[in-house]
Amino acid sequence: MSEQPFPKYPPPAWGAVPLLFVVLAFGAGIWVADLLGYQPPFYWLLSALCTCVLAAFSAFTKSVARWPGRLGTIGIILTVFLLAGWRTNATYLPEQATFFANQLSEGDLLTGVIGPIRPGQKTLRTQVRLTYLLNDSLGDRLVTGQLLLYLPPSEKAGRLQAGDKVVFQGVPTPLRPPLNPYVFDLRNYWSRQGVYHQLFLRDDTSWRATGSGATGLRATAERWRTAWFRTFQNHLAGDRLAVAAALIMGKRDLISPEVKSAYADTGAIHVLAVSGLHVGIIFLIVRTLLGRILRLNRTKRGRVALAVISTLAVWVFAFVSGLSPSVRRAAIMFTVLAFGGLTKQRSYIFNTLSFAALLMLWFDPGQLFQVGFQLSFTAIIGIVLFTPILNRMVFWPNRILRNIWSTLAASTGAQLGTLPLSLFHFGRFPVYFLLSGTVVIVSAFVAMLAGLLHGLVAGLFPESLLANLSGGLLSFIISLQNAFIFFFQGLPHALLRVQHFDAWSALLLALAIGSLAIWLRWRSRWALLSFGVTLLASLFWARAQVPTKGKEASLIVYHLSRKTLIDVVGGDQAITFGQEPSPDNLPWSAGPRREELGYRPAVTLPLAATADTLIDERTQLNYPLLSVGATYWFLLDGAEEELDFSTIKKATHLLVRNKYSLRDFPDLNPDHRPFLIVDGSNPYYLLDKWRQLAAERGLEIWITAEDGAYEIKY
Repeated sequence: MSEQPFPKYPPPAWGAVPLLFVVLAFGAGIWVADLLGYQPPFYWLLSALCTCVLAAFSAFTKSVARWPGRLGTIGIILTVFLLAGWRTNATYLPEQATFFANQLSEGDLLTGVIGPIRPGQKTLRTQVRLTYLLNDSLGDRLVTGQLLLYLPPSEKAGRLQAGDKVVFQGVPTPLRPPLNPYVFDLRNYWSRQGVYHQLFLRDDTSWRATGSGATGLRATAERWRTAWFRTFQNHLAGDRLAVAAALIMGKRDLISPEVKSAYADTGAIHVLAVSGLHVGIIFLIVRTLLGRILRLNRTKRGRVALAVISTLAVWVFAFVSGLSPSVRRAAIMFTVLAFGGLTKQRSYIFNTLSFAALLMLWFDPGQLFQVGFQLSFTAIIGIVLFTPILNRMVFWPNRILRNIWSTLAASTGAQLGTLPLSLFHFGRFPVYFLLSGTVVIVSAFVAMLAGLLHGLVAGLFPESLLANLSGGLLSFIISLQNAFIFFFQGLPHALLRVQHFDAWSALLLALAIGSLAIWLRWRSRWALLSFGVTLLASLFWARAQVPTKGKEASLIVYHLSRKTLIDVVGGDQAITFGQEPSPDNLPWSAGPRREELGYRPAVTLPLAATADTLIDERTQLNYPLLSVGATYWFLLDGAEEELDFSTIKKATHLLVRNKYSLRDFPDLNPDHRPFLIVDGSNPYYLLDKWRQLAAERGLEIWITAEDGAYEIKY
């Protein structure tokens, strides 16, 4: 009697896309680690080792039950999750001993390599990768980290190029969170890219260049980019030059606000930032020329050469276009796609995408929170899910019509894939995205071809007829694209704005779109039911987040440099006191809150002795006392030589403005303790003294330059 083999259940199957579960676990680990804040990496690594041992033990356990296999699967997922947390904390720059801010001493000179220079209205901004701290007494110290360096515009700064080495002196300051509500969080944006400090240099004596950018891979790529741009300048001008430079080589500093607004309103703003679309076009051009025309894909060596050449072309373009994070992501992704296609085994696109995402997140976990990273992958996921289904819905006998329909299908898939994130991050939905998206994709493909051709022809034959023809062709293509964009912007109801779409709304909408893809593929009734339920839940939840205009009366003192700005909102009326900010300062002060709550001030009234006004029974200005509801605001105004303090005993709040002198601060009754507010019209160097005075007088104090805008409900 032969011995029967020991019965054993196999571990749970991971399906055809095992890497998808791995990258989801890794992303969850990064998110949780970021949510918890910095933790010692050792604890994460120790926990990962324990779960790894658990998973390995279950793999060698023989049992008739299924639990060992399930336990192994759970152990692997937990190990990946914990490794992500370890990696997130281990790569957190501010906690590393070599981080420059942890070693910076008085008298240190900072040296580093500058990146691309972005001109502004008052300063030039560049991102500096620091290498050394120089000090005669402490010696030179090798450091890591980056900062934003702002230089005064001058002839000296104009000679700088990306890749140059600079030495400068100053005290970098940490990037601050926004001081006004709903304002874009620049600190969070830059910290996701490993930048935590900034430094403003007021004159050219504080810095000097110590090395030329004439050598190095990035410097060479920057010279090629500059030479390529010069070929455009000879044949294009104005908006055509700006759009061509942005679309083809990632140079965005020439774009006017009108053009940027038109592309944003039509959902085509992504073509003005070199990203995955542009890298994909380069990849497709090279693969088409070498694969279909030269037939390199017929042999094994030819396929290897095709993968190598297409990858090389992608990375050359990435360096020439500035090697932005989005371009790096796309270059890595297409590199994985190129070499992943060499294997004889059937590969699934989700495995390839998951591997590319895992590789990127391992080297830089912070990319998970970058909008470009999220949109890049969700766009491709949408294309993979919906394009084949939409292509099979309609058969066009004509090849040109089939290509147009395929482009429409890809554009639709990309828009559906990115829709939840677009509404969450930007709050806008272009109604005619199918048409505008198709036009832009086709136009971008043709413009890239024309731009590459013109750069080659103008580089070899700068003053020839061929250069004039290629330049004229490129100019015509960009002009036609701009005309289409402005046409779509001018259509009625071209843009749908959704102001209150939070993370839960985005998650529910993503589940609805996923259910729709499942229903279209397998016609499952449960998937159709899930689609309807999650879509309605997303819409109702988003609607529930919309604040009712005028539901609560409020007063807010914004932080605005050298100015006082107060919004009083009640019912259907909104009034501003102080000085209305300029259009440039509005997005950083009152603009976002006004847009979020859906109001515009009916009138702006000055805070002056000649501006006494009765607004209604709840709001009136009897200078220097401003009455709003049950609150009374006494204005300690440094612009007035003499203030009448007869009404100060009624004050519930004291507003310090216009460099009011601490020596003139009035004596208050011991039992009268109004709330003290120091707004942005006061100098920074006096803020500590105001805090000291408040402590001595036993007053609560709020400084808008440090605590942010002050808001109350009344």
